[in-house]
Amino acid sequence: MDGNLHRNIFKPSHCLGHEEVRHYLGGGMSKEGLRRVENHLLDCPLCSDAVDGFESAGAQRNFAFEDFSSFQKKMPGQPSATIRTLTPGGFFRQAAAIAAILVVGLVAYFSLSGSPSGDKLYSQYYAAYENDIPIHTRQAGLDRPIAPVFQQALSAYADKQFEASIPLFEETLKLQPDNEPARFFAGMASLETAQFEKAAGYFEPVAHDSGVYSAKAAWYLILIDLKTGEKESARAKLDEFIQSGRFNLEEAKALRDKL
Repeated sequence: MDGNLHRNIFKPSHCLGHEEVRHYLGGGMSKEGLRRVENHLLDCPLCSDAVDGFESAGAQRNFAFEDFSSFQKKMPGQPSATIRTLTPGGFFRQAAAIAAILVVGLVAYFSLSGSPSGDKLYSQYYAAYENDIPIHTRQAGLDRPIAPVFQQALSAYADKQFEASIPLFEETLKLQPDNEPARFFAGMASLETAQFEKAAGYFEPVAHDSGVYSAKAAWYLILIDLKTGEKESARAKLDEFIQSGRFNLEEAKALRDKL
């Protein structure tokens, strides 16, 4: 086989398909098509070997090749072109060439389609977390009603005014630094406005605590890793998340299988 096989595999030319080879050998091709095929065979050892292989496998031709000396005269500017005569034999070389193409194709296919991108997985698994705090009730764990600024923040979040809700959550956290829901929803509002680093900063302390929103924050941290291209970190966090089994377990297992 030609020592430059690896270059020919990736050469940007239209190689012959099965039907073209069959019509070429069977004499069912127009003169224009015949000229194009023979011109291609001059420079493509893979397709040339493929024709050899079909011939040796028993494909019959009902026509004679155009005389190569005449064909060469039709190629101005290439008087010294090397004409490769197609002769029977070379079946195993042709098989090896096809095998090489298949291997290259399979490697490319699995490298591209074997694992979805982190961005695609993020889009598939991300869903905004709806406000689950009754705005006019007492704040969990406290003996006082929800602070007015926190009420405003939750109302803005519930109305999907995420950008407006962030400074209200931040004001709440200045007044109540231990307010876990305010910190979690500030992270969610940041995610909804594509501020991924900021969102992670809010989720981290919540995820490492043991409050109501701890597992939820951990889930969104995994998705942030996917979105920002940190697949290895996402895998490690996801394994730990699945072991805890506290939230979104089936969805987490399905996501892990795709990583």
